[in-house]
Amino acid sequence: MKKRIEFITFEEFKLLVSKCKDKELKIAMILGYGSGLRISEIIGYQRKYKFKKKVRYDDSSKIPALTKDKVNMETHQITIDEAKGGKWRIAPISPAFKPEYLKSLPLKVKRRTLQNRFDSLTKKVLKKKMSFHILRHGFGNYMVNVKKLPITMVQGMMGHSSVAVTGVYAKANPTESINEAWRAMGGK
Repeated sequence: MKKRIEFITFEEFKLLVSKCKDKELKIAMILGYGSGLRISEIIGYQRKYKFKKKVRYDDSSKIPALTKDKVNMETHQITIDEAKGGKWRIAPISPAFKPEYLKSLPLKVKRRTLQNRFDSLTKKVLKKKMSFHILRHGFGNYMVNVKKLPITMVQGMMGHSSVAVTGVYAKANPTESINEAWRAMGGK
């Protein structure tokens, strides 16, 4: 049996952002939760490997960091040309993403550093350890269960190849589903 998917609520996210003093981390969190971006889509990723004692880079797995030219504040969109698996998509930009944040893109922080900063913040503010990826889960949960967007729409925004993958967010928050079923049957 698979473990239940964990997510962060909108209220927890807002609390984290309000307590965050680190500008790079704040921007990254807004992009993670508010746009559903993976950490690799925010700061970039390129796999390293050693070959004959020299470090080499695998260009086939390269994901470029998010740059300001990919963010359109007027249309509220982020264009991701090369995401996981070489896919492209368009994601929404959060209203919390301020125009002045564009000057900070691309973020110049290492993956592990960003994760460690997020981990420290969640322990301090929420009293629990969380992975940065939980922000993406929070976006999926919020869009599917709270905002009631069609699952195919959320699939496109998150870049999932299958609706079944996005469907885990419908199961991620059983309390919300039970409350909706209760209201549908006339409960108040």
